[in-house]
Amino acid sequence: MHKYYIVSVFALLLNLSAAHAITRDSIGVENHNGKKLIVHQVVAKDTYYSIARRYNVLPKDIMAFNDSKFLQIGVIVKVPTNIPFGTQTVGAAKGTQPATAATSTETGLTEHVVQKKENLNMLAEKYGTTVNEIKRVNNLRTINLQIGQVLQIPGRAAEEQQPTTPVQSAQVPVVQPKKQETPVKTDIPAENRYKKPEETPARKEQQASTNAKQEEFLEHTVASNETIYSIATTYKMTMDQLKAKNNLTDNALHVGQKLLIRGQYPVKSAYAPAAAHPDTLNSIKEPTLRHPASRYGLNQVDEKGTGVWIADADLDPSKMLVLHRTAPIGTVMKITNPMTNRSTFAKVVGKFTENESTKDVIIVMTKAVADALGALDKRFYCNLTYGGQDNEQ
Repeated sequence: MHKYYIVSVFALLLNLSAAHAITRDSIGVENHNGKKLIVHQVVAKDTYYSIARRYNVLPKDIMAFNDSKFLQIGVIVKVPTNIPFGTQTVGAAKGTQPATAATSTETGLTEHVVQKKENLNMLAEKYGTTVNEIKRVNNLRTINLQIGQVLQIPGRAAEEQQPTTPVQSAQVPVVQPKKQETPVKTDIPAENRYKKPEETPARKEQQASTNAKQEEFLEHTVASNETIYSIATTYKMTMDQLKAKNNLTDNALHVGQKLLIRGQYPVKSAYAPAAAHPDTLNSIKEPTLRHPASRYGLNQVDEKGTGVWIADADLDPSKMLVLHRTAPIGTVMKITNPMTNRSTFAKVVGKFTENESTKDVIIVMTKAVADALGALDKRFYCNLTYGGQDNEQ
């Protein structure tokens, strides 16, 4: 009779201890098909994602096991894991720490409970493994760890590993007698023996000429649709290097322009202009040639401003025609669009008056001219170059 009484009391104590383990206020452990089932009590700011990160499981597994119940403070959530039920986890009551931070398992892995100020590098060094191996075993996507998180770590702790370096027997070093050095006789003063010989001007000039010959001369002629960026990329240079090499202040280029890529241009001798005769103009025998050079269109006019293309019944949109305020009819102009670096030629067929569509512009053109310049809008910035004429008699 006493035996039955003792057995009944012992079973009651076991049930009470199991119930206490399940209903711990923070973390408890249950056996679920041989796997550990962690019992977690929700605290402030807990979410399924934060709980999953804390116990190193997937949020969807916790939600599926708990039927996606609404989380509020005090609610009990059960966290399924793949850890065998026989091993130690964070199964300590609220405010307590586990007796040991690491416990060996039968699978050859060491179960470690993350402590304060621990990281993966420290754990890898402690257990003689690598960070990537720890992340692979625990399916970690980041290196962030939570205090109390349970990790399965391959290898043994550093204090458990046996030293493998054999103890070398102390050897008495053999001291070799120093050889007596014979001093070298020299006439160079002691203070000048270790000075580097100075380079003479002739040697410097020879070195400069050698360096110049080693750098091959290379010049590039700008073609249509080429820019500073495309040319610099072709020759593996930066835009600043190319501009400094050619003394350019901006990125504007024109077709046919010469750019220095490598080497240097040959030095040109200084130009000495011939002494002007005081009566040069009067010495010309042909009277009709005594007029200024600008009378014959030898001077060049450069203008910059806004251009506009219009559809006018008096202008054939398929022809290269323009209207200008001052240029004589028949003048052929070179028009450049700096945005596309494209140029074309067009003929002046008249003048235009300022109205709402031609306000603040320097030139009016046909659609054919605008298409040749690659214009995207009706009004765009352009450069004009043409021969000026002085009509004064």
